[in-house]
Amino acid sequence: MATIITIANRKGGVGKSTTAFNLGFTYALQKKNVCFLDLDSQANLSLLCNVDPISLEQFKEANVQALNSYVSILPATKRFSQLETEIQGMFDRNVYLKDEILPKLPKMDYVIIDTPPALGILNINALVVSDYVHVVVNADSFSISGLVEMKQIIEQVQTINPRLKSRIVLNASFKGRTFTDAAREALERDPDYTGIEIPHRQHVVNSNAMKRPALEAEEILKPFTALAELV
Repeated sequence: MATIITIANRKGGVGKSTTAFNLGFTYALQKKNVCFLDLDSQANLSLLCNVDPISLEQFKEANVQALNSYVSILPATKRFSQLETEIQGMFDRNVYLKDEILPKLPKMDYVIIDTPPALGILNINALVVSDYVHVVVNADSFSISGLVEMKQIIEQVQTINPRLKSRIVLNASFKGRTFTDAAREALERDPDYTGIEIPHRQHVVNSNAMKRPALEAEEILKPFTALAELV
């Protein structure tokens, strides 16, 4: 059975898709089979994988596309709002992904779910099926403050899915910068904080632009390897 990891934060622009992308390819370097599941209509993860969004019908059919021998993706659709409306009318709206999508995916070691900056029904569905949620935050007050709402939602979902474990990762950190130090100090009081920091580097930006992982840089590979080993 695959280990399912959701990448989440209520706030946008914190690097969720980049984190999902590089984490998936970290597992691939370990010769693990990974399937990305892109639940964000902005399709950032799909685009990082050089894959176009698909139709809603193709998403429902779990039209998975292989990226290489170890990594595949079920791309996003631009019509997630329509799907959420359909799910809202279902008797048990929290298990759509569990019942209708996950059984159609190929057998994998890991499924990594990228979520939009929202608390919609698809996000809840993702948490309900997940073993882990990695909450990605940046070193800014807006990103950190969004943790409170995220933790409330996670605690509610844990009543449905008690195996769900929460982890916090600091993204785009600057060593020696005041705002990073302040964010780290705040996070260190949270028992879910992993201590893992993904550094802010132009290399990551350049790699995203070229639609490839940033893992050839040791300073990027090291924190992602640590994150991969948490599960």
